[in-house]
Amino acid sequence: MKKNLLPLFLIFLASCGTTNFYQVYKAKAEGGKTSDKEIVFEDKYCRVTYSLWAPGGNVGFSFYNKTDEDLTIDLSRTFFVLNGFTYDYFQDRMYTHSSSSGVSVASPANPYYYRSVSSVASGTSVSYSTAYNEKEQRTVPPGVSVQITEFRIVGSRYINCDLKKFPSRTKIKTVSFDKTNSPFKFQNLITFTSKGTDYRMDNSFYVAEVTNYPSSMIMHGVSKSDCGTSLPRPFYEFNDPSADKFYFEYFMNSK
Repeated sequence: MKKNLLPLFLIFLASCGTTNFYQVYKAKAEGGKTSDKEIVFEDKYCRVTYSLWAPGGNVGFSFYNKTDEDLTIDLSRTFFVLNGFTYDYFQDRMYTHSSSSGVSVASPANPYYYRSVSSVASGTSVSYSTAYNEKEQRTVPPGVSVQITEFRIVGSRYINCDLKKFPSRTKIKTVSFDKTNSPFKFQNLITFTSKGTDYRMDNSFYVAEVTNYPSSMIMHGVSKSDCGTSLPRPFYEFNDPSADKFYFEYFMNSK
């Protein structure tokens, strides 16, 4: 089934008469190759790919090792930069992972009942937790990728006097920018090591277009699966998701 689906509760909101809108941003990658599916920055050591399409814009990246040696990403020297302000990928956090399991005794008449010393008591449960520190470095073996995700680009609607907040289908307007006047300039500065030598890759972008749409213009309902069977519940998906675009959703009663 296709991705880029909206949660089903939005269908419920639509049925209650709530109108939602989307501010869609189109970004330009400086030095990157852009297709509908991905934006790629590449050198002889690695290939870094992006898909910004997500609420607020996903500036996380996939880092692929092109060499025959381990590469090491130094997250303490890898940064997200937005409009001149830097944000650290490495934040020295501690994580806790918790797990639990329970066991119930099967009927003695069950010939497949597996008896073990640790699990014969009915209702027995075991729980444990493991604490671990965030990694400052990520080692990437040859020929594989690692995913780094942390930040988004926007957290609120961009206000521009040339953009109607709640446009009708006949009042859609796009505002365009170049690098000098774009309201959002962002980049990832990725530091990695190969054979003891440090390198830094600069993946830079800027927002080139912003457009406000009612949801009816950029979404459509889907009632059948990819195999042609009817779905018990229809869902909505975007008409034209693209790796160089992202969006912010807002409602008729929002500010």
